[in-house]
Amino acid sequence: MLPLLTTTCTAFHAPATAVHAGSCVPPTRHAAAICSSTGSAGPLIRSAFLSLIAGQSAFALATEVPSLFSSSPDIFGTLFDAGFLFYSGRLLAGQAGLVGGDEALAEKLAGLDCTCTLSIGREPGTWMPKEWGSSGARLSLPLQLRFSEETADLGFPGEESMTGRTARQLCCPGGGSFVGQAGTVRVEPTGGAWSVKPTRQPGVGELRFFLDFPTEAARNDVTLPAGRVFFSGTCVDPELAQALGPTPGDVFVAPGSGVRLFGEGGVTTKRTDARNLYGALGETFLILGRFSLGPPPPPQASEDETPQQRAARERAEDEARGRAV
Repeated sequence: MLPLLTTTCTAFHAPATAVHAGSCVPPTRHAAAICSSTGSAGPLIRSAFLSLIAGQSAFALATEVPSLFSSSPDIFGTLFDAGFLFYSGRLLAGQAGLVGGDEALAEKLAGLDCTCTLSIGREPGTWMPKEWGSSGARLSLPLQLRFSEETADLGFPGEESMTGRTARQLCCPGGGSFVGQAGTVRVEPTGGAWSVKPTRQPGVGELRFFLDFPTEAARNDVTLPAGRVFFSGTCVDPELAQALGPTPGDVFVAPGSGVRLFGEGGVTTKRTDARNLYGALGETFLILGRFSLGPPPPPQASEDETPQQRAARERAEDEARGRAV
């Protein structure tokens, strides 16, 4: 069985403009283009391989299905080819942008401003090198994110760990910083996208997003590698959350929409090398750490603040604390 997760996007020709995470662009007629995190031809080889499997399975089913009504049906072969046809077809449909995510949940999350705090360091089960994070050090990096409603075109074959080719823009205005051995280290992502993958339980989705980091950031023996870094968490529709009642653990409730974002999520990066034919056999994800989402910092008061501005600021502070206004 082929790996279930592959993630890359390659060069493509779309009537769109490049987008950086530092600022959200105004609405346009075309989806924004977000470039690939790898220049490898492996993902395209994988797509061609999946197409070959789908074609062979469909050709075999053309003779296997009629044989089910004969005296010597090939039940195992029919099930085997049907399974591969479904698997290959589903992945190819996602790569082509024919299969989307949970748009109902995504619409409710669109426009969310929040703080995403990365905690990078060694985690159980990671395949990072043994010396990476062996000291127990952590790299803590807070970033201000905005889950934009604008569409992002990831190109072909897209990001299978998300929703294939189509996603939405993720903005990271101003980047973030942490304190390293040489002082304050600035980290500024250059692009990002997000989506909500549906699950088997209605009202529950997998929040998936990524940020592209142009350079590596290091603290002691822990590094946040350059390239595309992926985030995965869980979100719950407010109506379902209300029916479930209070939920134990760390929960961030999105202001306005009421969508619940549960606890901490995972942070990973991709390893694409000769061991997986540079993505042709699917890509390996390495655990980098975890992240948590919370309210954005409240606006700061200014010396010449008017009463109206003060009232607006206090309302924003109330929303950030999750209080009713």
